[in-house]
Amino acid sequence: GGENVAPRLRSRPRRPDRLGPMGKLARKETDDTIPLPGMKRPRSPPQGFRPTKYVVLSYKTLDKFAQRLVGEEPDRFEWYLTTWDKFPDSGMDHIVVGGFSPENMVMRSHVLFLADFNSNDAILSQLHVLVMLCESFIASLTIYLPYLPTATMERVTVEGEVATANTVSRMLSGLPVTGGPARVMFYDLHTLQNRFYLHTGAVATLHSTIPLLREVLRREGNTVGQIAFPDEGAQKRFGIMFPEYEVVTCGKKRVGDSRSVVIQDGDPQGQHVLIVDDMVKTGGTLVECAKALKKAGAQEVSAYCAHAAFPGDSMKRFCPGGDRDVFAKFYVSNSNPTVVDRLLATPGSGDVFEVLDMLPLLVKDL
Repeated sequence: GGENVAPRLRSRPRRPDRLGPMGKLARKETDDTIPLPGMKRPRSPPQGFRPTKYVVLSYKTLDKFAQRLVGEEPDRFEWYLTTWDKFPDSGMDHIVVGGFSPENMVMRSHVLFLADFNSNDAILSQLHVLVMLCESFIASLTIYLPYLPTATMERVTVEGEVATANTVSRMLSGLPVTGGPARVMFYDLHTLQNRFYLHTGAVATLHSTIPLLREVLRREGNTVGQIAFPDEGAQKRFGIMFPEYEVVTCGKKRVGDSRSVVIQDGDPQGQHVLIVDDMVKTGGTLVECAKALKKAGAQEVSAYCAHAAFPGDSMKRFCPGGDRDVFAKFYVSNSNPTVVDRLLATPGSGDVFEVLDMLPLLVKDL
């Protein structure tokens, strides 16, 4: 009856039939619940957990992606159209962000911004919007930026050269703080150290598109028997994600006055080999790797690159009849929508290319 006696909390007893031998809840292990080496086991949400609801805004090249996102989970995502125009007299940006009028739906909301840094002009336009959002009393800001084009320019070889990976990261880091730093979601970042270029106003979370490829490898009729990497760096980064496959590692070796791609480890004899890398531009190294594999007896060679960064119409060279038509299948993600749109519009691209959709990964990784 004393005033200082705390109430006793009664916990609900666990059901004995769900307890494992060590007193912990038993759970059936499946291919989806067993984590790959180096990857954390996915955690089940706590009881009563409700996913965060987002106001979705997007750069113009990702409007259709945003609409599909809302269609996937309409109770979780609400998208507002932003207009990206230019003043005719000056050529400067005239941007009207959706969700503010006639009623402000952005204030105090969690904002998901779908970004596409496909050009210097696009980067500056989106930075205008990101700064404005941070000054609009939002609860949090998440920036979906799966492909960072400047990531390959993370170091300099001569004095005076500009490491644009650093400068773009500094711009993001300079965003006004909204109670916490902005979250920037990168996928298969070209150089993992790039994440540390962000600070103060922005923090990176790193994700991978490899789960999309593993879905392909689980398809009925898949004949891929080995995974190959064009260099040792790719093998160290991605090799751990394919523990059930034999691995072939290629690399460049100087022969006389030239450097050529050779097989450094593994035997592809009689196998359907899939080359895995983070990015493809002109694809010269991938093609040389494929030729080395076929010369060593590979029956068939396919390729997967997370980010398609083909300049111009260079993807034509990989289509039937092109001078780089060496792959049975060439898989890429739609992380770089501007290039993927050109790819899908290229005659004959459907015979060799397959674009894997990032949308399910985004929903999961949020």
